[in-house]
Amino acid sequence: MYPVEIGQSISIELKNIAQLGFPQSESWSNINSPFSRMYLVTEGEGQLAIGNETIKLEAGYLYLIPSFATCNYQFNEGLSHIYIHFDLTTNNGINIYHLFSICNKIAVNNLDVLLFNRLLMILPKMELPHHDPKVYQTKPWITKKIEYQSVGQYLEALGIIRQLFSRFINSEHEGNMSSFMIYKIQPILVYIQNNLNSDITIDELSALAFFSKDHFTRVFKSIIGMAPCEFIIRKRIEKAQFLLLTTDLTQSQIIEKTNFKSVSYFCRIFKKYTNYTPVEYRKQRINPV
Repeated sequence: MYPVEIGQSISIELKNIAQLGFPQSESWSNINSPFSRMYLVTEGEGQLAIGNETIKLEAGYLYLIPSFATCNYQFNEGLSHIYIHFDLTTNNGINIYHLFSICNKIAVNNLDVLLFNRLLMILPKMELPHHDPKVYQTKPWITKKIEYQSVGQYLEALGIIRQLFSRFINSEHEGNMSSFMIYKIQPILVYIQNNLNSDITIDELSALAFFSKDHFTRVFKSIIGMAPCEFIIRKRIEKAQFLLLTTDLTQSQIIEKTNFKSVSYFCRIFKKYTNYTPVEYRKQRINPV
């Protein structure tokens, strides 16, 4: 039953799609965005680093870069690709990338090419005003919504992205996913998401799950892939990133909404996870292109 429940909870919002070529080599480092990216490389080569993994960019492959994943790009001269930027969320605030093992690179098939080209056809002129990620991800464009011309266009576009995204999901870890439903960890994740502005203790979470602290921590880590404390910090950082990019809240207000206690602690943890200070992360928003 869990594939239907989780699949129905997924919400996708398209942000941009276009084809882009590089007449000269371009590179960017330490890019960390609140939205996901999907690429179809049609010509040329390059390199993509996600965390500690280095991936070759080459024609004939699809690529997925999850939201909030720190990455480096090298687009060599002559590389051309179709890019899709999209938000991927669930109706309970859970990060879908915490539930599945995701491929970052897969071989393209004929249907993939048809779907990318069809999306380009039905949504022309959806390119970014600027292709430098250090510019576009910090501008007001990031929150602009697509104005669909019809219900049919909307349903087709979202259906295409869902189909393409499904290609990157590895076979679910049946043990983990069964545990996900058996231990009802989902309400715990929702509780964390809804209380990022407050103290969240392992005592609280284990009580909600009706487990001892040690048993809860083991179960949580086996399902989510990280300890509860680490997960909570990452969710606080994600919320801070989103607020820095999409609001004019002061740093103090963001700290209050994410419960980081002090400016020094917030800045230190934020830089540890994003490679930027909060000021550096936001500063390009000040002068929109």
